[in-house]
Amino acid sequence: MWAAGASLIFLLESHLLIYGYCYSSHPKSKSHHATVQARAEALSEKRRDVIISSIGVASSYLLPPWQTSSPSLVLPYNIISPAYADEKIPSLRITSTREAAQYIHRYCNPDFLSSVVKSNYNFLYRGLSINESEAVERNNLAAIMVKDEPHDLLGPDTYQSSGAASYFRSLEKDMIANGLSVKPSNGHIATTCPVEASRWGTAVSIWPMGEKGVDFAWLEDGGMFWPINGGGRRKSRSVVTPSTSLSDIGDKGELSQALRGDTWDVMFRADNGFLAVSAGLDKELRT
Repeated sequence: MWAAGASLIFLLESHLLIYGYCYSSHPKSKSHHATVQARAEALSEKRRDVIISSIGVASSYLLPPWQTSSPSLVLPYNIISPAYADEKIPSLRITSTREAAQYIHRYCNPDFLSSVVKSNYNFLYRGLSINESEAVERNNLAAIMVKDEPHDLLGPDTYQSSGAASYFRSLEKDMIANGLSVKPSNGHIATTCPVEASRWGTAVSIWPMGEKGVDFAWLEDGGMFWPINGGGRRKSRSVVTPSTSLSDIGDKGELSQALRGDTWDVMFRADNGFLAVSAGLDKELRT
């Protein structure tokens, strides 16, 4: 069991060291990394035995525990993607920052965690739906696991704009033509700004789960996907993903750089769902 008060920073640095991730761009000193290395090695055998004692909570549809699929009617532009069957990500009742940090460390996508560390612990945010916010408040939760959330970027209701729907349908065709694994039909929009996220609901940091079915895309010069000039005018609206050749665009192809952006949209795919942690707990997660 991790020591009481173990922070997300320590858990993530231990994780990256154990699995061989390089984060030389992180601003901490070499002596600090050496200390983390020693602590990580001492705990490496214990990390797999971490158990968060808790009970299940509902997903974004607030299903009873015996129900395995949503009864909701799926409209043409509300597309639900099936989760990868071989990745068992449990839904747990998380009532503290410590439990949230442990859950993130154990189940979150490792490439995303690496990017968070390299960005000096900048997070991605979304606004919770009314149902999700009510579930958090009613159950006194610090975080909630969101699964089966409809992908609604291709319909006009999300941005209350037929122009937005047209833009994302065009973007869908372009992203498919370029062989990108993330696209509007299987993605969600997150932002680097918690204030912007709060316009859509209770602001939460998001943590995609699992090793498969996770990908990200953002605009080369940053800003918002919609409206077109959201976040200010940009020179390029070319879409960038972690698989984009760095020889073409330099560090703009690194998710860690996008995470440092000021009110940048990041489209993300999370087939296994994502953990949503109250943005009010950001400071505790970082310390």
